[in-house]
Amino acid sequence: MLHTRSSRNFSAEKPRHPRPQGRQSELQEIFASIFADNSQANFKAVFWDGSSLRFGSGQDFTIRFKTKDALKSLFADISMGFGEGYMNGDIEVEGDLRHVTRLAYQTQPLQAVTMRLLCNLAVLNLKQRNTQRRDQKHIASHYDIGDDFYRLWLDREMVYSCAYFQNENDSLEQAQENKMQLCCRKLRLRERENLLDIGCGWGGLLLAAAEKYGIRGTGITLSRNQEKCGNARIRKHGLQDRLKIAYLDYRDLEKLGQRFDKIVSIGMFEHVGKKNINDFFATVSKVLKPHGLLLLHTIGKVAEEPTNTWMKKYIFPGCHIPDLSSICKGALQSGLKFIDCEDLRVHYGRTLDQWLTRFEAHRNEIRQMFDERFVRMWRFYLAGCSSSFWHGNMHVFQLLFSAGTRNDLPLTRSWMSKGIDGEVGRGKG
Repeated sequence: MLHTRSSRNFSAEKPRHPRPQGRQSELQEIFASIFADNSQANFKAVFWDGSSLRFGSGQDFTIRFKTKDALKSLFADISMGFGEGYMNGDIEVEGDLRHVTRLAYQTQPLQAVTMRLLCNLAVLNLKQRNTQRRDQKHIASHYDIGDDFYRLWLDREMVYSCAYFQNENDSLEQAQENKMQLCCRKLRLRERENLLDIGCGWGGLLLAAAEKYGIRGTGITLSRNQEKCGNARIRKHGLQDRLKIAYLDYRDLEKLGQRFDKIVSIGMFEHVGKKNINDFFATVSKVLKPHGLLLLHTIGKVAEEPTNTWMKKYIFPGCHIPDLSSICKGALQSGLKFIDCEDLRVHYGRTLDQWLTRFEAHRNEIRQMFDERFVRMWRFYLAGCSSSFWHGNMHVFQLLFSAGTRNDLPLTRSWMSKGIDGEVGRGKG
């Protein structure tokens, strides 16, 4: 048995080859010590030399480290080390990948902020500064990889953000419809109002708001695919006289020459960058009419923490996960008034689980579109994000602000779930 601080929760199994000596055995010993006192650890680890360790029952999953560097990299930066190792095939997992990522969040030593992590993040921040030109490139790298790819695992309306599950058995389609209606109710949309959607995706919310609430609307995006597909969907619904999607950076909103009654932004704020938070709110406040409402739906954290380095490098370049204090401070400094905040953390966990299930159902098609490394990368992205919401410190905040003080809103939050003054749909002005 390996000699570690505790041997209560793991056992060494006889290696097929002689146990390696020196630094390799030290790495295994460190690995064993990390999980030795963790009652949540029930897995088997197999190492490059054929030796193995079993933690607890060993039934949740088996993880195989094909090289010592694959294991060593975990101790330097857990997200980058495991992500790259798994993508490149140096780490194999037998079982549900979410069991692996869940355990990582439940193991405190693996959540430590290391110097290597901070160094990786500093380099990425320097390379990925959020200028307009870079943001265009960053958004295209994720959202313009092919609408056919996203159609395989998103819902029918192509909504690529947290859904809202009113019931345990809601389908993904129903939950996304619930989310769009929730946003419309919080904005208290009225017929003929002018709505701006910042980071509008493929136009799902604009279409829902126009058809049910009779609004006029503009969406902006930095994805050429979304601009093209979204405007085609608008024409298909015969709403081109009331809706449009423009390829436009939020910093250029004043070029639209309009002011809006209501503004919504769903899943875009994470791309703004830490240094641009105040500029975002200042720009938005300039195009929001007095007493207008802003609904900001964003992934965030309660307290500021380093952004996941692997995610920033491979999935969302230029991203920054904002903390709640910085969001509110930026909004208040621009003159916006805070009204409400709702946390949809569990809803995003459910959303990601459904996306992952659909993704796995189409993995062979996706592999043909791209390659095995791409499949592994996106599997780790979806599984890791699922665990970050279920077991980590990640949240989804829906924040409601107003341009100036609003004392005319109902006294309780029931209007957000039941509609405006008990009504759903086209309300009075």
